[in-house]
Amino acid sequence: MIKAGADVDALKTAYSTAVPFLLSALLGWLFVPRVLLISRKKKLYDIPDARKVHNRPIPRLGGITFFPVLIMSFCLTIGIWMLMHLYGGLLQVNLLIARFILLSVGMMVLYLTGVTDDLIGVSYKAKFMVQIVCAMLFPLSGLWIHDLSGLFWLHEIPAWIGIPLTVFLVVYITNAINLIDGVDGLASGLCSISLFTLGMAAAIKAQYLFSMISFGMLGVLLPFWFYNVFGNAEKGKKIFMGDTGSLTLGYLLSFLLVYMASLDKMGFPRGMLLMGFSTMIIPLMDIPRVMLARVREGRNPFTPDKNHIHHKLMRTGMKPFWTMITLLVVTMFLIVFTVGSVMLDINKTLILLVDIFLGVMLHLTIDYFIKKKESKK
Repeated sequence: MIKAGADVDALKTAYSTAVPFLLSALLGWLFVPRVLLISRKKKLYDIPDARKVHNRPIPRLGGITFFPVLIMSFCLTIGIWMLMHLYGGLLQVNLLIARFILLSVGMMVLYLTGVTDDLIGVSYKAKFMVQIVCAMLFPLSGLWIHDLSGLFWLHEIPAWIGIPLTVFLVVYITNAINLIDGVDGLASGLCSISLFTLGMAAAIKAQYLFSMISFGMLGVLLPFWFYNVFGNAEKGKKIFMGDTGSLTLGYLLSFLLVYMASLDKMGFPRGMLLMGFSTMIIPLMDIPRVMLARVREGRNPFTPDKNHIHHKLMRTGMKPFWTMITLLVVTMFLIVFTVGSVMLDINKTLILLVDIFLGVMLHLTIDYFIKKKESKK
């Protein structure tokens, strides 16, 4: 009986990871080239300027495929699951349905905001207000961070702290993903690592709905990443995700992180919030550093510039491709360190401080090589 039960659990885990991933990857390979073709015919380009890395117009509507493909693959996976009568492990559907509906509403609003921004432009103030409204859908459905699991020596926190904190984190994560999208493959690569990590954690803990969502989005990122990184711009084969993609990805990641961090009583480690942060630590640490630098220079903290970490790496002489690879490798190292430390039950605050220290050392190292390169000139 134990072996039979283990076999069934293994089947469910394999199904909840492989099926949505393969469905999304297949749909992505079908849709991304067609979006690329339409963008070229309608001349829907991202025009290069002094702040951007590319030097020729590139289609920027790759992210328009993310949300529809995720919905299709997720619904197909759930539908097949139910037709096969594999209800075990999805008993929480009735409890989660309202929250998943509100997630879809929030993603759709941000998706449409991103499409509008990619086509005609939207002010940062308008995007910020839309993000706040979408973030408020989480606590509206009863989803908010209620326990910091020892981070900053805090455990259970009241709603008047947890709800604003949740809204802040959703907006923060969404903007972090949006702002790190400055080098080919970087934002999609970081999100892929994060989705894989969170998806595997969900699959291991038999939280199959979260696994389906994570791997469903991961699947469509694969073909996009290929066209984004290896597409030939001169032949019209390269595409960007635009704000449509980055806003959608950031909102979904914040949902997964907040929700899974709130489910520690269902098997997730009590440091799940910290583990989730480690998957996005590069963009999350980049925002306050960049904004403080702008304030020190007397500029609006929300005005764009070329001071993000990927810009700094390229100022050392590093090529965009290796900039992307370097930041992905650093992220994977920080994930391994953080997850291992949480599993060893090391103090959560100490782990966070070490993560921040390593991030600061990374920037100091980059600054050293920038000065070394400039001194040679």
